[in-house]
Amino acid sequence: MVFIAGHRGARDLWPENSLLGFRNLSGLGVEAVEFDIHQSVDGGLVVIHDPLLDRTAHDTGPVGVRTLKQLTATRLREAGEECIPTLDAVLDLYSDSPLELHIEIKTDAFGNPYPGIEGRLVEAVKRRRLERRAVLTCFVPSAIEMVRRLCPQARVLVSLDRRSAEMMGGIPSALDRLAAIPDCIVAIEKSLLSLTLPLALKVLGRERLGAWVTNEPQEIAHWLAQPVRQITTDRPDLAVNIRRRMMSAPAPS
Repeated sequence: MVFIAGHRGARDLWPENSLLGFRNLSGLGVEAVEFDIHQSVDGGLVVIHDPLLDRTAHDTGPVGVRTLKQLTATRLREAGEECIPTLDAVLDLYSDSPLELHIEIKTDAFGNPYPGIEGRLVEAVKRRRLERRAVLTCFVPSAIEMVRRLCPQARVLVSLDRRSAEMMGGIPSALDRLAAIPDCIVAIEKSLLSLTLPLALKVLGRERLGAWVTNEPQEIAHWLAQPVRQITTDRPDLAVNIRRRMMSAPAPS
């Protein structure tokens, strides 16, 4: 069975990276939730996708220049009185859930890594004994390699698109580099994976391969039928229903 991960909670159903979305996602029948973390100027970890507040919050400017207190008092758009959540709040919400927690490490508004973010994330996961459920992710392989140095048993994932593949010398070089990180899942942007699926399967194998972001019914059904471990989607409700129908359909005679 192909795993389904709700992207940023489920950003086409509820406000992205919101506690409302995270709570609602739990009842849909998915296997994983994906969300993003940035770091405040005083070292706090908050759950938000963009390095700027402008698109998803009622404020403007870089996330990384605000204090944790300022960020957690900043209301999210279209989420009532709900404010930007801390990583701790999201981990607490999922403390008794069976879901995998795909936690993506982001960079700041200038593309720079946040100093010490990997260690703070590993510490938060270890403190709650979530090492078996948390999958720590990033587009930057060196961040994932740092995670593994800090916590050799950490479950990890690297996301790959054309831009990040180009920075690693192209798809063949990128796949070889990521294959060298033991047991690292590689989630590849769907159009790029369509072009490279045979090579990706040869280098990584099915259980280390994912596709993102699949949202339309036809593409969801397509990727659920492919030899991949997981899909990431903004419409997990559609994905769960499509997978249920596919699994209940009679096998061809």
